[in-house]
Amino acid sequence: MKPSNCIMIEIKPNFEGLCIEKYNINSLSEFHAKAGNLNKLLLCFVSNGTLDIQINALPFHIQAHSIMMLLPDTDLGNISSSTDLELSVFYISLDFISTYSFLTVLLASDEIKINPVMKTESPARKLIWSTGKLIEEYNSKTKEESTVESVQYLLYALLELVSKLFLPIIKNNSLLQTRSQDIIDHFFELLNKHGHLERSVLFYSDQLHLSPQYLSSLIKKETGKPIKQWISYRVIKQAEELLKTTSFSIKEISNQLQFVDSSLFCRYFRRCTGITANTYRENYRIKK
Repeated sequence: MKPSNCIMIEIKPNFEGLCIEKYNINSLSEFHAKAGNLNKLLLCFVSNGTLDIQINALPFHIQAHSIMMLLPDTDLGNISSSTDLELSVFYISLDFISTYSFLTVLLASDEIKINPVMKTESPARKLIWSTGKLIEEYNSKTKEESTVESVQYLLYALLELVSKLFLPIIKNNSLLQTRSQDIIDHFFELLNKHGHLERSVLFYSDQLHLSPQYLSSLIKKETGKPIKQWISYRVIKQAEELLKTTSFSIKEISNQLQFVDSSLFCRYFRRCTGITANTYRENYRIKK
């Protein structure tokens, strides 16, 4: 049996993509050997004691209740600690959190590479540490008691809390703006391609690897219109085109646009335009 004061405590992961390990002064060399130049995102929580470490050739004196965010391929130099060190490390595969909307900004941040340490204050500290403990608990359960999705959602919540701590040091706001613009551009590309058939926000959020809530709020914020209004606009434009340029019946148009039945299509069209589909077609013929 291993002595309790000399080796890291490993919380065995039941799910690929996340490994959680705990270290003390006696196992610090194992952390140093494993964590350096690793192609993973590391969240390191110093619960007790102090840690002195070189990160990307820069020295850091890390106090209790601090968080280190180590980006992939971070170089670790000399390391030492106080005798009462308690260090928890979340080794996170990038694939496991690929749908986290802020990931691109974090990975591209030179500011975090230079300033990877943040001391937490109440009440954020309590929330971050309790979320971390909850993830440890879920991650150690059997697959019958927990799921990959539950661990991921909790991890996303933790990443969101930690990311907010680092936001003030991310001075290059163009990264955030570029990320948002990329999402918007991709959304409208998808809408142009699939909008006449796909009327669910969930379809677009899945394609963009975002939550429906995040995508909806981003589209509303950046365009001034709700996402469902943009989707309806695309459906109606296609319906109007079919009404103007073909002799298809209302039922045939309804089928082409994949409505359950023509009455549902008619209600949808009238709600969005204020007139019936037949009236729209007749008005177009009169104008023509």
